[in-house]
Parts: sequence; C-alpha cells; structure tokens
Amino acid sequence: MPDRRNLLAWTILLSVFLAMSIYLLLNPTRTGVVPAYRFAATHWWDSTSMYPGGTHGFLYFPQFIVLFTPSNLIRPHVLGEILWRLAGFSFFVGALWRLQGLFRATKLGADWIFLALTLLAVPASLASINNGQTNLPLSACLVLSALCLREERWWWASIFLTVCVVLKPIGLAPGCLAFAVFPQVRARLAACFGVFLLIGFVHLDPGYVFARWEACLKKIFHSYRPENLRVSDLFGMLGKAGWSVPILLETVVRASACLAALAWVWQAFRRQGLAGASWVLWVATALVFTVFNPRAETNSYVLISPLLATAVS
Repeated sequence: MPDRRNLLAWTILLSVFLAMSIYLLLNPTRTGVVPAYRFAATHWWDSTSMYPGGTHGFLYFPQFIVLFTPSNLIRPHVLGEILWRLAGFSFFVGALWRLQGLFRATKLGADWIFLALTLLAVPASLASINNGQTNLPLSACLVLSALCLREERWWWASIFLTVCVVLKPIGLAPGCLAFAVFPQVRARLAACFGVFLLIGFVHLDPGYVFARWEACLKKIFHSYRPENLRVSDLFGMLGKAGWSVPILLETVVRASACLAALAWVWQAFRRQGLAGASWVLWVATALVFTVFNPRAETNSYVLISPLLATAVS
C-alpha cells in the first residue's frame, strides 16, 4: 500500500504541473523565455543569425539547441511548451526523489522526507516552471552530480556536470571545481566535454558553426552586465538598498568568491572525503549561481531551494 505521505507529495506535484499546463493552454502567448529558445533553434537549422545584439535573448552554447530542437518541432507550439516544461520538472522531481534515498540511507524512519522536500523546494520552482527556464533542470543536475560524486559513480557525475554546461554557460563552474578537486573524474569529464564539443558542431555547414561560436562567446561576455534587468544577487540587493558598489570592487568580490569556492571544496575533500566534499561542491556552486551571479534573478533561486530544503529537513 502506497505511503500516504508520498501519495500526498505526488498529488501536489501533479497538481502543480496540471495547473501550469492549463494556464499555458488558456494563455498560449505567455511563454516566458521559450520564444528565445525557439528563435535560436529555428535560426540554427536555417543557417541564419541566432545571437541578436544587446545583453538579452539567447545566451546559451549551441549545444542547447540540439537539446531543445525536439520541443521546437512539436506542433502546436503550446504542446511543445508543455512537454519542455514536463521534461525539466520531471528531472527536478527525480532529483528530489534521489535526495530522499540519501535520507533513507542515513536516517531511521525517514519516510516523510519526500513530502518535506516537496513542500520546501517546489514553491521556489514555480516561477521557473511558468517561464520554462533551464534553472529547473540545472538545479536537478547539481543535486544529481553531488549525489553521484558521493556514491563514487564517476561517469554519471561527469555526465551530469557536462549537462550543466549545456543548460547554461555558468554551468562550467561546478565542472571546473570537480575537475580541480576530484582526480577520479578528470579523465571522464574530459571525455564528456569532448562529446559536448562535438555536439556543438552538429550542422551541415562548418563555416556557419564557427561563426556562430564566435558570436556566442561575444554575446556571453557582452552580457556579463545585463541592461534593464533587476538582478537579485548580492550587489543587486545592495543597489536596491541605495548602496552603489564600484565595478572594480564588485568584480574583485565575485572573483574572490569563485576562488574561495575552490579552496572550500579542496579543503573539504582533504578533511572530510567524498561525503563532505560533494556536499560543499553543491553548496559552493549554488552560492556562485545565485549570490555572486551578475545575472541572478528571483527565478534563479530554485537552484538553491533543494539545498535549503535538505538542510531544513
């Protein structure tokens, strides 16, 4: 007989997804960021420009297009929108379920934990579900990569860390931290990243691909300081309070935070082994993705919600 607490958690999750689907069906033009994904996928296969000017629009590596293309091919578009969100939400829920397994392995009588994780983590995911953002699967990848490192499942950890990069360029951060600290994943990460690079050249025109990669890198670096975006990182909070921080000092603090993250994970690996270091990798990356990310929005904090839910639980 199914546990009633798990049944309640699955009921909540199903209700959230159904509500989002009904909303999209009734408001098919309210598609969040997905039009930018569709624009890029369509233009990639048409061999036309896919990185418009400015600091907004499509801000991902070309590999993301390969991931999104199946959703872009589905008609009507609203069905593709729903399936795209279903994939991301399912991935996120799957990560929460795997977290429950960690509690079951370490705590006696933890049958209630999946419901607790659902109640604590899912509310922060609602904005990302609504917008169709990659923050949701990216959050799941952070959870799963940390768990796989803890369990010494090196290939799966390397795969999830590579998928982080596909989902967002900032996803390079946990991969670089893991490569620097965990010798067991270095060769595997290098192999996965080689496959990642090959996927970025899935096109019939190599000249077009090289031009798009150049445009991609220019776009990403140009978008470091976004225009007309209410950022929710540390400096966005200070700016909201009326405290203006010089750009040089802001840059130094962000760089120092990244170096501190590396030192923290390294020390945790030396002193606590895989169990402690995998946890610290998750915490440090979540902080870099949110508190010290110049493009962090309120929607970005779904990246940290499973971590906070786990700590509270």
